[in-house]
Amino acid sequence: MATDVDVQYFSHLNGLTLGNNWGDLIRLLDKALVTGVDFTQITAASIDAQGDVHITLYAAHNAMLFQVVELSGFAPASINQKYRIKGVPSATELILKPHTTIVEASIATIGSGKLASLGYDIIFRDTNDVKRVYRAKNPTAQHPFIRVDESLTSPDGTTGVYTPTYAKYAMVGLLEHMDHIDDYENPDVLQLPFDPVDPAKNWKITGTGTGVVRGWSRWYWAQSSGFESGVQISDSQASVVGNKAFTLCGSSDAFYLLSSTSTSVQGNKRVYGCGIHNSALDSSVIPPWFLLSNIWGSKASDTFYTDYGDGVTPLMQAELMSKFYTPRYNLTTRLSTHVFSTPLLPSYKSGFANDYSNLLGALEIPFYDQEKFLRGTLKHIHFACNAVPSKTVITASMADASMYVSDAAYTKDGTIKVVGGFYFYLGELE
Repeated sequence: MATDVDVQYFSHLNGLTLGNNWGDLIRLLDKALVTGVDFTQITAASIDAQGDVHITLYAAHNAMLFQVVELSGFAPASINQKYRIKGVPSATELILKPHTTIVEASIATIGSGKLASLGYDIIFRDTNDVKRVYRAKNPTAQHPFIRVDESLTSPDGTTGVYTPTYAKYAMVGLLEHMDHIDDYENPDVLQLPFDPVDPAKNWKITGTGTGVVRGWSRWYWAQSSGFESGVQISDSQASVVGNKAFTLCGSSDAFYLLSSTSTSVQGNKRVYGCGIHNSALDSSVIPPWFLLSNIWGSKASDTFYTDYGDGVTPLMQAELMSKFYTPRYNLTTRLSTHVFSTPLLPSYKSGFANDYSNLLGALEIPFYDQEKFLRGTLKHIHFACNAVPSKTVITASMADASMYVSDAAYTKDGTIKVVGGFYFYLGELE
């Protein structure tokens, strides 16, 4: 078997930033999903007796164990492929395990390298550079168009105006077809979330000042507070200045963003995500999409608890708050309102306690929807049946030949806020 190189992850430890600026989320997604992150000049490269490639860089690489590296411009051509980082001897050196075995014993020409992207294309972008539509490279019919919108005003610039100092979030949703960046009003095109009476509901900005309502499905990356139990905030409060801790992990099928909205407790991350899941049902009519998001149509002045409400903390605490969203499985009326889906978990304390004896207890996450259909399992992300290795830094681990990376996330033990976390399965290192 070949070493798996399909699932990639990125972190703030790679030198990427998710701060308090509009555009920060889109810039991060551009790099992680589409372009990857370039290394500095490779000054030396060699192949060892095991067929692994050793590279030395001009400056620090900021790379981590088990990330995926892509090399290009080398000779022989067999060097130009994807690798797993097998070792990190120093800040400027990496040992790379190739996906495809290299038969040559030496390198004639040194090329360039980068941390590989997750494998998406930018299908559409707007002239103001505040909107994107992403989609998997070489997509199947099931792969959605992923629209991310950081617009602050309605199209006319006056009937809807969101104050720039308010909480930072993108309007996010999935569509099955798009012909241009703002192609979201066709009632015959399925979306997630979806209101068949108002297909544009997810993308509207109405009102001004504290009365503005901006979007429906929201990925927050900067707020006035983190996930403090019992704390009420509003979008009209200024968001906290500073770079946030995050991990973004996934593939061209699905990805997840664990991010903190405050700098006070970096381990208190919320889980967002989207894409296609492993389906237990016929997905030829209803696509196997999922969306981990905060869906509400509140005014900027409306107060809410940071850790309470439908789907406010997907996968992370109690049934009500751990819900996420999928298309309704209705083969008669396909274009139906979306439904809540609920994860089937041993508890809502992933990564908090050592409840099981396994050194690495990673469990796939099945789920069902509000109409009691068992929908399938989420790709890549795993419930942690024991305490994650670290509550402060992202950690790479192995179980036999299986590669995992873990990171901390907010959870709740009864009424007490705690820090747990999740594992992400990266594949096999052969």
